[in-house]
Amino acid sequence: MDSKQIIERESRYGRTAGILGILGVLAVLIPSLAGLASDFYSFALDEYAERIVAFDTSRGEVLASQFLQGIGLLLFAAPLLFLFQAAMYRSPSVRRSLAGLTVIGPVLYAIAMMLLYVAYDSAASTFLDGAPAGVDINQFAEDTLTGSTAYQAFISLQLGAALALVFSVVYTSLQAMRVGLLTRFMGTLGMAIGIGFIIFGPVGPLALGLYILALSLLIAGWWRGSMPPAWGAGEAVPWLKPGEQPPARDEEPASPEDFEGSGRQLGAEGAAPEDGDTDPPHIDEGGPRRKRKRKQRE
Repeated sequence: MDSKQIIERESRYGRTAGILGILGVLAVLIPSLAGLASDFYSFALDEYAERIVAFDTSRGEVLASQFLQGIGLLLFAAPLLFLFQAAMYRSPSVRRSLAGLTVIGPVLYAIAMMLLYVAYDSAASTFLDGAPAGVDINQFAEDTLTGSTAYQAFISLQLGAALALVFSVVYTSLQAMRVGLLTRFMGTLGMAIGIGFIIFGPVGPLALGLYILALSLLIAGWWRGSMPPAWGAGEAVPWLKPGEQPPARDEEPASPEDFEGSGRQLGAEGAAPEDGDTDPPHIDEGGPRRKRKRKQRE
């Protein structure tokens, strides 16, 4: 695929990928902004009994929240895959086989979000029937939730989804920065956010959402700053290393039209003087031309 075809492809699909990414960010943020199932999410993860009771009183809101977040994470695949392919077409060093991770991670996360709802729904039915006598109620709630098949599947899928998503974000940001599709700042930020998605707990998904939003605006052509040159060139335009000078451009030879006047004028005025003409030939230097009087023969 040559540079012209690359530019045409990105012009055709870039805005769609960017819009899907923006919609994904909105879907992830809407539950928090709207306060859906706020009681359920306000409890700490180890407060199993309180969370199960809160789940039972707001099942509909929890379902809507999990569904919206799952769809939002699923839509993250659009800008990530688009950026991966843009870097892949510009550099043979980008491994094509890894493109699937940009889709696998979000898909697994979307499924995991729904499995978590199923796990709480199953645990609530058992827990609300009452704990056995002499058993700590929070421990009983934990055993009921974490022992379910749905919860075990959720844990496995969430781990696989996190690893796939983190690797795809880090790898895609790195390769896009190398070919000049992302600035050094944005590429480094993407790699840091990808790694921090797991390390920084609840802040990680929020940071990833903001990064996907910025990436989607760039892909859609709505970025307020200047676009990196690799987008318009349709080929890799690596950033200069610190202290490196830009390559010198080959200068084209000058054409006669670049100079004032013509060879005919120069030849007429630069001809040898006739007999008795003692004045030197006059060459037009850009000023007004003046006639020189010829001396009469005595």
